Amino acid sequence: MAIQDQPAEIEVTVRGVEGDTAITAYAQQRLERIIRSLPNLRSARVEVVFEHTRPVDQRYDVQVTLAANGTQIRVEDRGRQPNATIDRVHDLLERRIRDWKGRVYYSRRRERAAYKEAVATETARLLPEDKSALIVRVKGHETKPMSPEEAVEAMELLGHDFFFFLNGETGIHNVVYRRREGGYGLIEPAAAGAPG
Repeated sequence: MAIQDQPAEIEVTVRGVEGDTAITAYAQQRLERIIRSLPNLRSARVEVVFEHTRPVDQRYDVQVTLAANGTQIRVEDRGRQPNATIDRVHDLLERRIRDWKGRVYYSRRRERAAYKEAVATETARLLPEDKSALIVRVKGHETKPMSPEEAVEAMELLGHDFFFFLNGETGIHNVVYRRREGGYGLIEPAAAGAPG
């Protein structure tokens, strides 16, 4: 049985605010669902800071920072009341995660689905239901004894990537072929039971 990763803890920090446990509980309850909707969540930090030197309508600063497999999302807002500011941060975060999923997460899934569909379509086109129809052409080829060097020359004259011939030195059918890395290869049948 596979061991599943533990979900990341949501770390809530409240500074400079009286009744910080109520604000911590509200932030946890209000933001948990949207934070957990981020795939592969590694860490989540929520900070609520009261700054009495700021104007009255900007005294509460709420920041959320999320990290998930190379992606970092950060949202911040300021307001007069902590709960109202947390609500606005929730909406901003929801929009930011939805946009990220639309651009990255779901587009990857669409690309994978399109690739699988293309492969299935191509496979269906190439592999007919009737397996006897897999061989679509049969060609006769007269093999006369020649050396591998002569076989390479005949292959080049035909403009093919491989050439089937009767090896004059061994009396066995062989194949010469052009290697992608350059040069040529020779395929000889292995004797039964011999390492190949």
